[in-house]
Amino acid sequence: MAIEEVEVPAEFEAIANIADEFGVVLEEHEGFFNLDEVKLLVYGESGVGKTVFASTWPECVFLDIDKGMSSITRRVSRIPINGTPDQTAWEGLLRSVTYLESGQHKFGTAVVDSLNEMQTISMDHIIDRYPKIRRPYDALASQSDYGKMLFDFDSTVRRLKALPMHVVFICQVAPQQYETDVVQPQLVGKHTSRNMARMMDIVGYLYKQEGGGEGDKDKKSRVMVFDAVNHVTKDRSDMLPLTIEDPRFSELYAFWQRQFDEVQEEA
Repeated sequence: MAIEEVEVPAEFEAIANIADEFGVVLEEHEGFFNLDEVKLLVYGESGVGKTVFASTWPECVFLDIDKGMSSITRRVSRIPINGTPDQTAWEGLLRSVTYLESGQHKFGTAVVDSLNEMQTISMDHIIDRYPKIRRPYDALASQSDYGKMLFDFDSTVRRLKALPMHVVFICQVAPQQYETDVVQPQLVGKHTSRNMARMMDIVGYLYKQEGGGEGDKDKKSRVMVFDAVNHVTKDRSDMLPLTIEDPRFSELYAFWQRQFDEVQEEA
């Protein structure tokens, strides 16, 4: 079957109309980083301030799986993810995601705290809901259980990533056996950490460092790294500095906002 040659017009709207005739939706990317739907993964050791950092994001609601929000000193919304006699904690998480997908709320940021516990409750759900699966011990997961858990985990992360709002994912850092080992999120699954990073706009590693000033010898500051050798980091916006000390959403937003300031200056 011969394909009819069509003269391609220069105007984008006309090109989009032709694409529509082929059942293709053609859109024009404006060249700006989307400041309304940032997907960020922050990882680090326990106690470095990942949850506190996430609490600085606008209109945030925590999907509280980890039960570690006592470090937050401001009022924030939370959805406790608990198991009940009627549902597993995993089923409670899925219902919470469905609620956020409905759009019947005024939240601007969803915080998943944490990915590590998210994997744990997924596996607990599988063990509980599929008792007839052959296992060496009643509550010891089989290889097929791990496959099911990784599939459910990936599917749910993708649902969260697709939410039309900011989403902050919190995760522990994997221990290093050797100094040359890559510093990366600690997640079950050979490729899970890399896949998570691939889906994110921003990946930051958070750690504490000793205070530099004379009067701050005992004070430790939090440092978030967005670009470092031998670390899993990422900045899709290409506007953040290598590191930010004591990071907050407002600081990140100020860097992202510069893209519009530069356009106004050029105009």
